[in-house]
Amino acid sequence: MDDEDLRERLEQRLMSHGVYVTHLETDDGTLRIDYETATPGEGVPHQEVGRVLNRLLALADDGWDPTDVRGTVADIDGDHRGAWRADSEWLVAHDRGELSDVDLSQRVLDTIEEA
Repeated sequence: MDDEDLRERLEQRLMSHGVYVTHLETDDGTLRIDYETATPGEGVPHQEVGRVLNRLLALADDGWDPTDVRGTVADIDGDHRGAWRADSEWLVAHDRGELSDVDLSQRVLDTIEEA
């Protein structure tokens, strides 16, 4: 699955939740996703991190190969709110059933760097 197809599939599922993908590219084996959130407040909305991650995991069934993921979050005015990451080995372990949903979520949430 190429980046354009991946972006389109993510956008279709995330826009209704107030998540707007502004940039997506795979660079040196890392998927970089920049998105804007319509959620008020400061920092990275944890629920949206889960939505992005869950959508990516669902796309693995459609041909997306899990890779390192780096998410950068801004508000709708473009102000940086923070960043997060998911390492490929966590995603692969989750896919194999070696890492639970809760454990994967906690690992990713632990990586959040607030702006």
